[in-house]
Amino acid sequence: MLCAAAKRLQEMGLVKHQVREFVCCADSQDSDFPPRNRYCRGRVYLTGGLDESGDEFRCPECERPVFPFRHGKRRHRELHTRVCPDGVKSYIAARLAELDANAKEAWDAVYQVGIGPMGVAVCIADYCAEEPFLGRDWARTHAACYVVVNPKALEERFLDEGWLTRVSLADVVCGEVDLEAVLRELATASPPRSVLNVSVPVYSKGAPPVRAEPLAPPQKGRRFVVEVGPKTVRVEGEIVVAPQAGTRFHIFRILWERFLDDLKDGLAPDDFRPITVDKLARELENRTKQSFEDVLTVRRAVNRLQAGIETAVKRKLGSPISREDIIQTCPWKGVVGEEDHGYRLNPFRVAIRLFAPAPPEELS
Repeated sequence: MLCAAAKRLQEMGLVKHQVREFVCCADSQDSDFPPRNRYCRGRVYLTGGLDESGDEFRCPECERPVFPFRHGKRRHRELHTRVCPDGVKSYIAARLAELDANAKEAWDAVYQVGIGPMGVAVCIADYCAEEPFLGRDWARTHAACYVVVNPKALEERFLDEGWLTRVSLADVVCGEVDLEAVLRELATASPPRSVLNVSVPVYSKGAPPVRAEPLAPPQKGRRFVVEVGPKTVRVEGEIVVAPQAGTRFHIFRILWERFLDDLKDGLAPDDFRPITVDKLARELENRTKQSFEDVLTVRRAVNRLQAGIETAVKRKLGSPISREDIIQTCPWKGVVGEEDHGYRLNPFRVAIRLFAPAPPEELS
């Protein structure tokens, strides 16, 4: 039923869907059970092109090699869908054209419909890049209907005031909401009588507010020499990412190359670019040819990498080091600016050195 619904939505141009197969790392009904971690919840997707004999199927959680065909592991199916912004805009534009042949897109994701004496504006909140149309000052002086694509965002991000007209795209598509009736009622409605005299956004484009500890100011005089080789990462000569840590090494390598690019461009430390977890997942897919659709898997891998580096340096070298001295987590600076958060190598702490086959003290 879900696949049929997804197929229908794809035919309408609203989504793209894909059914993918995966095996569980630890499945009590598989012949290779139990693995080292019998409680591992990792999923290994059967991506085309991977070579089982080359240990290319690896669990994204515990990183152990998995042999889905050799061990005849049970297969599971998973439906992945992705909303198509252009398809949503085309769908809304077509629906509005049925109501008014002269309906037009005044701005990106904002449409003007000739209903009522003054007309009605329809704004797709998720895709509107023009901030004035998402402001309460504009909304209270115009007959405006906001269409929200993400149903969760309808409750969590939309301003909770009764005079605002907002509908869910899913309700419109399913027929739960009569868009024509909503617009005609809005066109004849009176302006809101009581609105607080303060300007705030009616819809927040960013993620819901999250609690994040402020970054500690950089401490002077503390540096860590980092070397990155073909499959190894060393901090102060101590191996912190071993060759078998495939996913974690690729993550560090991506951050390392981004760090070198910023260094080459002569950026100030505060301007070194973090990479969002979504972009990090896509880059991992390009490098490893594995699926990282669940970005929480990538986030957990980064967390393990941060903790592993801190533990290795403290235990083996006794050096004072904190969790974010090497890989820094940059929290949200606001609801606008997706690039303001993510991960980067700490430009206040990391000093680079060319990788040597053996640690420098062994070469001297």
